[in-house]
Amino acid sequence: MRVAVLWVVAALLSAAPAAAQARSPRVFISINGGVQPAASDLADRFEFEANVETATVEVSYPYKSNPIVDGGVGIRLWRGFGAGVAFSSSSGDGSAHVEASIPHPFFFDQPREIEGDVGSLTRSETALHGQLFYLVPMSGRFQVILSAGPSRIEAEQDIVRAVQYDEEFPFDTATFRSATTRSVKASAIGFNAGADVSYMFGRRFGIGGLIRFSRATVDLDVDGRTVSLDAGGLQAGGGIRIAF
Repeated sequence: MRVAVLWVVAALLSAAPAAAQARSPRVFISINGGVQPAASDLADRFEFEANVETATVEVSYPYKSNPIVDGGVGIRLWRGFGAGVAFSSSSGDGSAHVEASIPHPFFFDQPREIEGDVGSLTRSETALHGQLFYLVPMSGRFQVILSAGPSRIEAEQDIVRAVQYDEEFPFDTATFRSATTRSVKASAIGFNAGADVSYMFGRRFGIGGLIRFSRATVDLDVDGRTVSLDAGGLQAGGGIRIAF
């Protein structure tokens, strides 16, 4: 009798997750707002000819957190496993710090150092995330979905392509005046992994939070040189959940 009872209990316990998944909705929709915290900074270096010598320019683009909007849909295919797709977009304004070495017009090997800041530079990213997900068996109104897959990320960045400076006789010094910029766009394939935790008020509607990390290295072509940008990063947000 004891052996029989133990077998029944074991069978019920093993069947509980499958039964819970069988009762779970098959389609999941999420709509989120959030933030993409700071990722790695962008750096660039280029040269040009000036006064029969070579001038060098180094530009750093500090990255800051930008707001994001995100939406996704997933379909449960078998037990807790399914597939889906998500779209995210972020944009914001930033700045760049320029340091340049400008050759002297009269003397060789006596460059003048200049530096300055360039503002109102736009950076934006749009991403399409393919996802395989697993619906973690949970009791009550909470729901946890773990996902991972490939991402296609398109990044657009305003890049400094030339500098303007002021100089006066005897030309021993020069000062930074402004910079010419250009918007450059490219895309690359990377990856994503994340977790979505939601609380359902009923069978169909709820609220939830999302954490996702994505990464792709996007190569921007700027006047024949390549500037590599680490697109993506950690995304965190929350919003509405719909299931049916």
